[in-house]
Amino acid sequence: MKKFILLFLSIILFSTSLFANEKLYSFIGVQASASNFDTVSTPSIGLKYGKQSKDMRTSITYSYANKSSNTFQSLIMQVDSAILIQTFKDIAFKPYLGASFGVIQQKNMELLGYDDKGFVYGINTGLSYIVNNNIDFDLGYRFLKTSKMKELDKINDISLSLHYFY
Repeated sequence: MKKFILLFLSIILFSTSLFANEKLYSFIGVQASASNFDTVSTPSIGLKYGKQSKDMRTSITYSYANKSSNTFQSLIMQVDSAILIQTFKDIAFKPYLGASFGVIQQKNMELLGYDDKGFVYGINTGLSYIVNNNIDFDLGYRFLKTSKMKELDKINDISLSLHYFY
């Protein structure tokens, strides 16, 4: 866990150095997702915190999902880059492409009899809609693979997020 926290902090430092010459905007947000964990599909909710510049966004999301006796919790860092900037420069919609990594925990004492913990990594894409200087909506898709987990191999998420910039 110490290595993972050190990796998270290193990535945050690296990603903020990417913004060195640009103005940064901090945001908090909420996220609702339709998550497919291999054989279990369930809605999930999440809280987000991040920093954004004109072309890049880095965020950390805590998500929680529960279906019958399955509970999923994750902490995922996402680094996104705006794409097709010139095409969408005068439009409120902004497409992005990025990478995600983090940790996940699955609890199911009935079937598994233990907690299954591991790492996740993958890609994400989506479309942000800028409402005004303080609010945007984000519709995204994320594909994640797991590592070091016994029962969970991949995760597909479709999410809708609301970000408040301050």
